[in-house]
Order: sequence, then structure tokens, then C-alpha cells
Amino acid sequence: MAPGPERARPAGTTLGCRGPGPPGPSGEGVMELPTGFDAEDLGEVLDALPSLVAYVDAAGGLRYANAASRSWLHRTPAEVVGRPVEQLLDEAGCASTHDRLLAALAGTTQRFERSLPLDEGRVRHALIEMVPRCRGDRSDGCYVLVTNITRRVEAEAGHAASVVRSALLTERNARAAGVSDSALQELFAIGLQLDRMVRHPESATAEAAPILEHLARTVDALRGSVRHLIVESQPGSTSGAVRYVVELWSGGPVGFEGPVDDLAPEVAHELLGALSEILAAAARHDPEGIAVHVRVAGGVLVAVVTVQGGRRGDGPVGTDVEALGPRTLRPGATITVVGDDLARTLITWRRPVG
Repeated sequence: MAPGPERARPAGTTLGCRGPGPPGPSGEGVMELPTGFDAEDLGEVLDALPSLVAYVDAAGGLRYANAASRSWLHRTPAEVVGRPVEQLLDEAGCASTHDRLLAALAGTTQRFERSLPLDEGRVRHALIEMVPRCRGDRSDGCYVLVTNITRRVEAEAGHAASVVRSALLTERNARAAGVSDSALQELFAIGLQLDRMVRHPESATAEAAPILEHLARTVDALRGSVRHLIVESQPGSTSGAVRYVVELWSGGPVGFEGPVDDLAPEVAHELLGALSEILAAAARHDPEGIAVHVRVAGGVLVAVVTVQGGRRGDGPVGTDVEALGPRTLRPGATITVVGDDLARTLITWRRPVG
């Protein structure tokens, strides 16, 4: 068999397997290798493994490492064998393994996991096992096996996240059903008031205004509940909720500047409400494109909606936006419209924050 890749082991050491067989010098059994399969062949098998296999002596020195040391320790086996283990680890590695290595060298098996940062923000998750090597009543170092378990950890995290999302979806569906039922009851009451007004037209002048006010409050409450559900669907992410709203109305580009995700929930709700009204008004004109940019700077929250063209509607896009009234403008908020319905309309909504 052709020689395998470079290996490093202390001179005079024979690679073998503990188990039933003729007693060795220590009095413990050593399994004989099959005929035609020698220590060099076993070394090639170990070097082919992606896991790091190593032997640490009782003094904490690395006495054997397979070829996976290149991946795990960033050095060849010849460069690591003979050196103390703690010289081969960074500060975080020393801190996380020091006590466990001492315990393994004292005769207690260790099994633990570590997260190892890689380039470009990636992380490799490792399972580290340290098995004591005992000779009679004394410890003679330990065997170390380091295995890459990144896929398993990521799969478990993904499963946990899906369970959380499922629970949140169930809760939000129940809440949305309650909102819908409440809105339907309010609308049914308004319908009864309208029916009474039709049967008694003489009361129309006195009753129309309260009915319209009741309807406006119901619609506004329904909008607010929907905005709240949208924010909850993107926990901790106002930008995610804004992207969701824009996708619903236009699917156009969205940009952010400043700490948008740090906005207070009530401010985020107001922002989503304003954008929903503005985008709905713009969408009625069948524009060629809509872009949204949200920024927080100098204690002011600004949302700029750029509407390209508008081939439909009774008037300019800006006219509909300016007519939105109190649904869009809360105390302290302003809205300005600049542009032409047939070319480009710039709609700017702003309010102070912080």
C-alpha cells in the first residue's frame, strides 16, 4: 500500500486497540491487527477522518494527532506533536478546555460542545470528547476526539425556531379571530343604525354624523389591530414589518437609514399606519412604480414614498394623500406632497421621536 499523508507520533509507539487479546507490557489486552493490516494502515485510516483524533499525555503534552489537525488546529501534525495543548489553543479555547482537560487527565471522561468562530462571521460547532487512558491505578493521559456537529446544531436551532413560529402563529390567529369578531359586531350595530335611519329619514340629519363617527372609529380600530399583528409577526424588527407592508401594496424597493429597529412600538405602529394609508392611496392610481425610504436622524422619523407616474384616478396622487386626514396625521406628524401625477410624486411623512 502506498504511503499515506504525513503523520506524527512519538518514536517507538505502536498504534493498537485496547481490548481482548494477549496481555501487553502493561498487563492489559491489545487487539492484534488483521494480517496484512499494520500500524501504517491504521494511521492512514485515522488521517482520512474529518474528526481530530489526538492523544494527550499525563503532563498535558500532545503526543499524537491525525491529519485533521490542519483543519482544527491550523497546523500539521509534525508542528503540534510534542507541544503542550494550551500552547495550541487561543485564549477562549484555553478557558473552555483547561478544567475539562485536567478532569480527563485525572480519570473522568469529558464530553462538551464548543462554538468556534470562522471567517466572514461563520461559526463551526464542535463536540469534544476526552476519554482517560488508564494504566492500572494511574492515569496515563487521555484520548481526544473533536467532531464537527455544525449541521446538527443548525438543524436543532431551525426546528426550535419553527416550533416558536408555529406557537406565535396559533396565538396571532386566535387574536385576529377575536379582532374580526369584534369588528363584525361593530359593523352589524352600524348597519342597524343605518336601517333605522332609512325607515325614519326625518332623523337623518341628527343621526348621520354619529353613525359616520362610529364607522370611522371601528375602521380605525381594525386598522390598528392589523398593524399590531404585523409588528408582532416580525418580532424586534420594524424594518421587517415595513417590508411586509410595502410588499402587500407595491412590492417596490425599500431602504432604511439609522436605528429604525429601535423605534418604540407605538411609533412603529404609527409609521405602519401612515405607510399603509399612503401606499393604498397611491396604488389606486396604478403607478408605474413605488419606492419607500425610512430614516431616523436628528430625533426625527421620516418616511419618503416616491411614486412614479399614475395612469388612473380622478385626480393627482397627492390630492388623495392630502385628503387622508387624521388617519395618517397623528399629533406632531406632518405630510408634504411634491410632484406631478403624470410624472413623479414625492410624499414625505415625518414625526419627532425620542
